[in-house]
Amino acid sequence: METLLSRWLEGLDAALTLDEGSVSAARERVRAVGRAQGLSEPDVERMAIVVSELARNQLAHARGGAVAVLRVTRRGVPGVEVIAADKGQGIADPTVALSGQGNAMGSMGAGLASVVRQADEVDFDVRWGEGTCVRARKYVTPPSYRSEVGLLGRAYPGEPLSGDHALWLWSEESLVVGVVDGLGHGPEAREAADRAMELMRERPLLSPELMMDHCDAGLHGTRGAALGIVRLERRSGALSHVCVGNIATLVCRPGQVDALSCSPGVLGISRQRARVTRSESSLRPGELLVMHTDGLASRTTVEDAVLLRRHPLVVAHELMRRFSKNHDDALVLVVRAG
Repeated sequence: METLLSRWLEGLDAALTLDEGSVSAARERVRAVGRAQGLSEPDVERMAIVVSELARNQLAHARGGAVAVLRVTRRGVPGVEVIAADKGQGIADPTVALSGQGNAMGSMGAGLASVVRQADEVDFDVRWGEGTCVRARKYVTPPSYRSEVGLLGRAYPGEPLSGDHALWLWSEESLVVGVVDGLGHGPEAREAADRAMELMRERPLLSPELMMDHCDAGLHGTRGAALGIVRLERRSGALSHVCVGNIATLVCRPGQVDALSCSPGVLGISRQRARVTRSESSLRPGELLVMHTDGLASRTTVEDAVLLRRHPLVVAHELMRRFSKNHDDALVLVVRAG
């Protein structure tokens, strides 16, 4: 069974974070890529701060950390992305860390708030007990609206791995999100969840319905899983959704939460094709997409206008704090996409 770290860094030219020399080398890589992409010198230095903070946090609070630097574009605008992933215990208190006050052992410290301030967009994938992946982006022209993801997950108490899993795949035109709950908990549940995520990565351009069929067929031989899939068109905000099992999908606006429909069942345990119903919605600036497993209560909701404006990771942390159950794996994923 592969680690999250290997998945986060798959196909990337990532350098291990071993000492202060590794931090200096990462800064120089960011400067070289940023200048080649046409970033202004102040923005190049902002990303040098970002990579320094992330790499130093790995030295202080994690293990097995590594950093990659990529050339990216968004709607034709060039930019640079820093990916920092590790095998630590995860950000202990994301709300405090993103406020700039984190200093407890196991937190990422005040540097994480600086990362969010300096970059145009930052995605977080935080798995308590397994590790953290941060993806920070800066563009030549700042986007008119931040497109960001925050994910927070944890295993059933006492288990080394969680059977709740998720991924998201950005492209120029769309965002594809999958949230999966492997049946039960522990390593066998994780095996099913890993397989579902692998199947989604194999065919990222499929419609949600066909992707669900692909996952249903490919999960035979595992203990089975629940799965929710969303495709979001970035320009129009149009959202399409399919779901089988106990995955909740919410579109959250100030004072209003719309729950998208989900078909009963478990993927991978029947030779008959799983029945799915496609839901249509939209996600506009100022709104959030929230997806969570049944490790969070069915009453989970985000209607508070102040919370809606916070970074998606802070929203995910607040939902985990308020609504998670102690007798199951739990995972919540929050998207803000402009």
